[in-house]
Amino acid sequence: MQYFQVILPELFLVCLLVILVLVDLVVKEKRGVLITLTFVGVLVELYLVTHQYFDTTQPVSGFFNLILLNSYAAFWKMLLSVSTLVVILIATINKEQKRLAEFLTLILTILIGANLLIMSSNLLMIFLSVEVISIASYIITTFAFNRGSAESGLKYLLFGAAASAVMLYGMSLLYAQTLTLEYPSQQFLDALLEAEPLPLIVSFVLVLAGLFFKIAAFPFHIWAPDIYTSAPTSAVAYFSVVPKLAGFAILTKVVLVFNLFGQGPVNWFTLLSITAMLTLVVGNFSAIWQSNVKRMLAYSSIAHTGFLLAGFAAFSETALQHVLFYASVYLTMNLGAFLLVQYFEVKHNFTKVEDYKGLINTYPFLSIIFLIFMISLAGLPPTGGFTAKYLVFSSIWDSYSTTGNQWLFYLLIFGLVNTVISLFYYLKIPFYMIFRTGADSVVAHKNNLSLENFLGGLLVLAILLIFFKPDWLMGMINSVSFAF
Repeated sequence: MQYFQVILPELFLVCLLVILVLVDLVVKEKRGVLITLTFVGVLVELYLVTHQYFDTTQPVSGFFNLILLNSYAAFWKMLLSVSTLVVILIATINKEQKRLAEFLTLILTILIGANLLIMSSNLLMIFLSVEVISIASYIITTFAFNRGSAESGLKYLLFGAAASAVMLYGMSLLYAQTLTLEYPSQQFLDALLEAEPLPLIVSFVLVLAGLFFKIAAFPFHIWAPDIYTSAPTSAVAYFSVVPKLAGFAILTKVVLVFNLFGQGPVNWFTLLSITAMLTLVVGNFSAIWQSNVKRMLAYSSIAHTGFLLAGFAAFSETALQHVLFYASVYLTMNLGAFLLVQYFEVKHNFTKVEDYKGLINTYPFLSIIFLIFMISLAGLPPTGGFTAKYLVFSSIWDSYSTTGNQWLFYLLIFGLVNTVISLFYYLKIPFYMIFRTGADSVVAHKNNLSLENFLGGLLVLAILLIFFKPDWLMGMINSVSFAF
């Protein structure tokens, strides 16, 4: 029963998933019922996860050490639950969303897999959790039900299967060298310290390749632009946050073990610094040339992966706390941007940046909200995006001052330069909204009390509050324990 307490939120989600399937089969007028049931269910799951966060003072393992619950895992699970609630509302706004029951069921499946991935303390559990996320993601990619989304779903499947196979092979090599799959265990660490460097490096690189695919880091980012462009916008909003943050949470744990307390054959944090720089360059420079809004945000998401990796490369407890802060801000501003992209896509069939001309005249409130989201993504004040990037850069500088690692200095310069470069595409949509004359045929939706206005305003309020009162969020993060 103690073990089941560890996975109580996940068990609740499984029951909710089954109920959704039954409701879809039985109830005729079911759209409102499905949305309400899912939203309330995830809200209850968030309560259970929050309870775990405040109650878990020491790490608790379960099911033969397959999973490990600590405050670090519980905090990430809270972020994913909040993201899921927002995405459910985004899907609700889209009245044209097809197969809503299946869509919500797949979202819950991804959330279950992400929660298990974050708690995984066994290589096999990591692989199984990644596959739960991946299989549901392949299916949900095709939910635009057109040729483009079907093609993107197939591409995603092929790339994902290859990445999973590579990661599984790396895990099998690690098992051959350590005779255990429990990567945080002392047996695993002792065996790695005695292993030959070359096969050890090959094993690590193969495992990291699979995890880099999940977070869309260079050079395993090539799937993201096509998927983001063709999949339903609500699904894209989910891909950009939940699997990415779950992948980053487990990547952090795995790399801390692979580093072997600084005694490993490779300085993994130098490797992460180089990967972060390349990811930043590819994401930002590719985004500049995009005219499709969702494709531009896909490269933006890749660039933010680079910033998250940059924070982790600083390798200190303070840096890890700042990464959690950045992740919290990232999900807020990214989901807000996709909320408005979906609204204008469904309402007026806007897909290109040029389509947003003159919207300040017909949609003044939503245009101002969109401007704040873009400013936050670019990292400008007075938004939480500025605070998040400032904390990441300060962590890199502190780590460079302490260790003298030149790659951290290069990473800091790269990050600052890429922040400036990102202004060229983040401010493109606000520029067209405000300074270009739009089509007279665009008529605003007169309901100022609509869900998109309320949700967009709520997310903007959160971004502004994080800037003016960052200590509220940092207070929670400071109580997170990274022991496992």
